[in-house]
Amino acid sequence: MSRITFPPLNTLRAFEAAARLGSFASAAQELSLTPAAVSHRIKELEGRLDILLFIRLPRGVILTESGRRYYGRLSTIFTQIEQATKELRQQGIDGPLTLSAPHSFIHHWLIPRLANLKTLYPGLQLKLRGESELLSFRDNQADIGIRFGTGNYPSLHAEQLMGDSVAVLAPTMLISSLSDVRPESLLQTQLLLEDSSIHPSEPWNTWQPWFREAGVEPHTSLQKVQFSDSSLTLTACAAGLGLCIGRRSIANQFLLDRKVHAIMPWRRHEFAYYLVSHPAEVENPRVMAFKQWLSEEIRNFQMP
Repeated sequence: MSRITFPPLNTLRAFEAAARLGSFASAAQELSLTPAAVSHRIKELEGRLDILLFIRLPRGVILTESGRRYYGRLSTIFTQIEQATKELRQQGIDGPLTLSAPHSFIHHWLIPRLANLKTLYPGLQLKLRGESELLSFRDNQADIGIRFGTGNYPSLHAEQLMGDSVAVLAPTMLISSLSDVRPESLLQTQLLLEDSSIHPSEPWNTWQPWFREAGVEPHTSLQKVQFSDSSLTLTACAAGLGLCIGRRSIANQFLLDRKVHAIMPWRRHEFAYYLVSHPAEVENPRVMAFKQWLSEEIRNFQMP
């Protein structure tokens, strides 16, 4: 028995696209060809099959009955090819990936978006480590990290993800209960909540610049409460305990839910978020997949 000679794949691809889109011009755009090239390939296919697949009209084309039957079978086959290709590409993505990131970023920014990651890469086994200390990435503690800083990470590959801004935040419940909500009044009368992990090179994350901008001196009697990270500080503020200095990225949902309110203009932060890893891991398929997903989420992130 002689084998059936299959038509060239490029002719089948042109036919499938034109049949699906109902237009040679649309198929040409999708395939990065000219309409004349698409028409030529379909004519070649019809010649090889000795069957008319399209009826050419002055303003477009329509499938013949044979063309409809052929498209119905080919459409399924092309879908299977696309799915097989996707599964093949994801073989290197399935498996464990350990991410190290600040507690506050994981809690307030990353976790609400992780369902999207699992939908996109169901075989990716993500392990999250909440910490601010920079790892060496040589002892298998983490494959990739997110850090908020200057971007100066010697011996590591670093890519900036997004910047941030900072402001003094007050609980909405507090604002609604007071008659005098001027920043200078609130700064001098309310409990101040501090993040003890703030680095000295982050001036706008300390109280002194805000008092100076408000034109007041801090009273020696002012009371403060310190927390070990910005997530706890923000949560305490939203609960009505006092004022805090909050980054917009972390406070985003609280702002949208109107649980906190910025009482002074937002200031651009000196630091930014960076994706860091050992240089040898840059082309790791799991790292690349996570980076691509994260970059898309950041593009879609809308700050209030």
